[in-house]
Parts: sequence; structure tokens; C-alpha cells
Amino acid sequence: MSSEQMLHVNGVDLCTQTFGDASDPTVLLIGGAEASMDWWDDELCDLLAAGGRFVIRYDTRDTGRSTTFPVGAPTYDGEALIADAVGLLDTLGIAAAHVVGVSMGGGIAQHIAVHHPDRVAALTLISTPRAAPAAPTTRTCRR
Repeated sequence: MSSEQMLHVNGVDLCTQTFGDASDPTVLLIGGAEASMDWWDDELCDLLAAGGRFVIRYDTRDTGRSTTFPVGAPTYDGEALIADAVGLLDTLGIAAAHVVGVSMGGGIAQHIAVHHPDRVAALTLISTPRAAPAAPTTRTCRR
């Protein structure tokens, strides 16, 4: 069972979909550039939820049904995308999540782990290079 909703976060509307029981440990899925939340397959989200996880996927700014900006002229930067992910957790009342990012979403996830480590129970990166020279090359992060 999933629930889709528009959430107002940091002055923009983010289309968000959740799967599972909100009392279970949370998995936040962050997609790559120009990838809507549907990149994370429904079946994957359902399987994670069936395994006792509360799954959140969302359209970042300029993707899917979230707030869009004029083509080639966004009024935000990468810091806003990071703040959106953390703000989404805040809006949903989630203290920490298992954060999973693919491509650009992995870069966002790394920045969350470095700048908001208390919000990250575990970090999983898919097709993602190290986001910054200061980012660790190998690290296990668990709660």
C-alpha cells in the first residue's frame, strides 16, 4: 500500500510517495538528475516495505510533479536539493533514515551524511563518485 502526496518543503512542492508503516525504520530514496521518483520501481519499494521498512521516494525539484523552474534558469543550487531532502524528513517527522542515492542523488546523500550525520542511519550509494575531496573513501555508517 502506498500513499502519494504533495509536501511543501523549503518553499517548493515535492511530490512524495511512501510505502509501508511509518513506525518502521525509514529508507529515503533519492534519484539522479532528471529522474522522477518512479525510477525507484514500485516492486522494489513494495519489497522493502514488506521487509519492515518505511520507504520514501520523491521527485526532486524540476522532476516529475514537483515544483519546476524555467529551463536552463533554475533559481536554486545543490545546497537547496540537500536542504529539500533533510526538510522532507523534518516534514514527515523522521529523525533519521537509511539514505539511498543514485548518481546525483548519491551526491546529495553524501552531503547529508557529512553535514547532518545524525539524520543518517545508513548510507547506500549507487553509481555515485565521491562527492568532495573531504568525503571519506570508505566508511560504514550504522545506527
